[in-house]
Order: sequence, then C-alpha cells, then structure tokens
Amino acid sequence: MKIYALAITLLLLMAAPAVSQQPMRPYSGIGVLLLAVEHGESSVQQEPFYLYEEPAVQRIGVLDSGRTPPYEWLFTGNTSRVPLIVTARKGEWLQVAYDDAGRLGWLEPRHRGEVQPWSALLKGKPCRLLPGLRKQYYQIFRQPGKTPLALPALAKQSFRVVKLDGDWALAMPDQSTLGWLRWRDEDGRLLISVGMDPGAQKH
Repeated sequence: MKIYALAITLLLLMAAPAVSQQPMRPYSGIGVLLLAVEHGESSVQQEPFYLYEEPAVQRIGVLDSGRTPPYEWLFTGNTSRVPLIVTARKGEWLQVAYDDAGRLGWLEPRHRGEVQPWSALLKGKPCRLLPGLRKQYYQIFRQPGKTPLALPALAKQSFRVVKLDGDWALAMPDQSTLGWLRWRDEDGRLLISVGMDPGAQKH
C-alpha cells in the first residue's frame, strides 16, 4: 500500500507543470548603460565592444549582445538598445555586468551608448514592483519607512516615479496619491521594473 501511494505521488509530481523561477534580482549599481548595437542588416561594420579586467588593461573578451543579461522583465518595452547595469565609472570607462552570471568587465562605450543614473532613468516613467517580494515592499509610506498610508498594497498597480531619495522613490500611483516606497532593498537589489520608450534615442 505504501509503495502504491509513493508511486501515485511520484506520478503527480512528474505531471505537475514546471513553475518558472523568478530570476535573481540584480544589484542596482550606479545607473544603466543603454547600448546601441549593430543589427544584421547594417552595412556598416562597427568596432566590437571589448571588455577589460581594468580600464584598457587586460582584455577579457568581447561583449556579445546575444548573451547579455536578459533584463526584459526589468526594462519592459526596450527594443532598440541593450540595457547594462553600471556598477562603477572611471572617466569614460564603465564597469558593467555583461552576462547572466553577473560577471563584471570594463568597456568604453564612446558615442554608442547613453549612461543614465537611476534618478533620471526612473523619473516620470511607468514602474511596477516586482512579483514575489516581501510584504513590506508593497507598502507606500507618508515618509520613507514611517507611517504606511491606508491604501491597498501596490502588488500589481503601476505608478510613476517623481524623484529618488537614497533607496526610496516618491511614487504617484494615481493623480490623487503621492507616497514613498523602496525601489531597491537594503542590500541594493532592484525591487521595481520600468517601462522604457522603445523609440527613445539620444543623438
């Protein structure tokens, strides 16, 4: 009888649909590099983006736009440029997380990339809190970390960011509501996704 029950349990587990695991939330770093990459139909061969251990020292490879971190769930609607999270800057050189494993390398984007600090990237754009967070991250506060507003949790509702103050964002869920919520956690990992304008380009 026990063997029969065990067999049934195993069959049920095998038949259960696989649950997609939420990707690891990346560290926010200091901003985002929106990188223009060449497309296959382009007739102009552009120089590749070389990655270095340190700025211009010890080349470690070439940036492969097909293997960059899959951030579609963080930067929604961004179809024109590759977003890379910037962790440090030295002059014109940027340290970025260049693959899904979070490996870091330095590159020099020159005129082919636009760096935006989070304060500029998030301001005025539609944002959402990521799914699967702890309950307190879905609360909106009158002041950062003090006195939650008597409002439904923002688990699925979008909002626009007015400004940032450290780890906190002044958010506007609707025209009559203004309050503070965390946009990154205590460890510096992102808590929100941002809607990008696919046509926006800086010339």
